[in-house]
Amino acid sequence: MHKTRHPVILIISGPSGAGKSTLSHALIDAVPDTVIAVSHTTRKPRPGEENGIDYFFVSQPDFLNLINSGDMLEYAEVYDNLYGTSRESIDQPFSEGKNIILDIDWQGARRIKAIYPDAISVQILPPGEKESEKRLISRQQDSKQTIMARMATYKEQMSHQDEYDYIIINDDLAEATRQLISILPLS
Repeated sequence: MHKTRHPVILIISGPSGAGKSTLSHALIDAVPDTVIAVSHTTRKPRPGEENGIDYFFVSQPDFLNLINSGDMLEYAEVYDNLYGTSRESIDQPFSEGKNIILDIDWQGARRIKAIYPDAISVQILPPGEKESEKRLISRQQDSKQTIMARMATYKEQMSHQDEYDYIIINDDLAEATRQLISILPLS
């Protein structure tokens, strides 16, 4: 077990199938007081997902109200649904001394870094485009059409590598986890 010296906001981005969620959970297991910020979304829950745990599932009007009130720090439309990070989902755990993982795209990473310049940004990459597609198919969560849409954004995601503090190629989970832990300011 590792402990950070002070709370850290860790931005994790990358194309679909890079292993962001798997690495985030491995980091939570290895570093105490680390949580994933719960994002808001207008999409419907997938089987097994719980409101307030996986996402805050809200209506489009409610999401737009959060934007208009200034409570949404970053947001984007992805595959016809809105996703975003509220101020409370960062400030509340951060004030409790917890490290916060934000699993967001490059646009959101850019916005969060502008608000929290000390945030650490990491782009997680699969060993290649074919492996990314293989991972998306094997997790059996998305339709073929959704997988094709996710793969269509692959090159765009890859084109923003220079905006990140660190890049980790996730071709070996244990090694990628070790690299992610090594980025954090540990005591």
